[in-house]
Amino acid sequence: MSRNRRLKKRIVILCEGDTEENAIKYFVWPQWQKDGFGEIGLPTINLKAQLEKIPRYAQNNAKKEEVLAVFTLIDLYGMDRVRHRKDDDLSHKVARVQKWLRKGLSTKIRQKFHPHLSVHEVEAWLLADGRCLVKRLNDKSIKPDPQAEKRNFENPPSSRLKSLFKKYKREGYTKIVDGVALFQDADFETVYATCHYFRDFYDDLKAVAKANL
Repeated sequence: MSRNRRLKKRIVILCEGDTEENAIKYFVWPQWQKDGFGEIGLPTINLKAQLEKIPRYAQNNAKKEEVLAVFTLIDLYGMDRVRHRKDDDLSHKVARVQKWLRKGLSTKIRQKFHPHLSVHEVEAWLLADGRCLVKRLNDKSIKPDPQAEKRNFENPPSSRLKSLFKKYKREGYTKIVDGVALFQDADFETVYATCHYFRDFYDDLKAVAKANL
């Protein structure tokens, strides 16, 4: 997304890895332009799962005048930096991780820091849409999953995708080749309507943009 980096105003998004970065580039960014916010860039920084770097990246970028905000997009699944109780509901788990993400940041930096999670993984957006999988796997029996964000840790979205690909293509799901194609084909409105945490993420992005246009 080098073109985004040339734009004067931008919102930096710290992505856990390749899949989150591709989701921003090929799913969020096209809709962002359609919604009239294209003059505000959405450059990504790939953390390569090194979440301990978040405070440094947040601080370095938040100091820049042209950076309106710093967001995160990390998976709730596999996030082992905090401990959850067995009886914790989803909202408590998310809040606990968000608290951890803010840890070590000064009050001034926190004002520009917006910690968000993909629940339970960003692949949930693809399952929520469903139709992108129909096209990729050539099977009309695959249906949109309006509960995609609510599936539990025992069978996270990426595992369900791998199972589908083995069933229909007899090949494994690849986050780069398959992931890019799926995010390009996914229907934004379907995901936005059924994925609560994704909707919060995108609405927060829009709120920052609207306040600075």
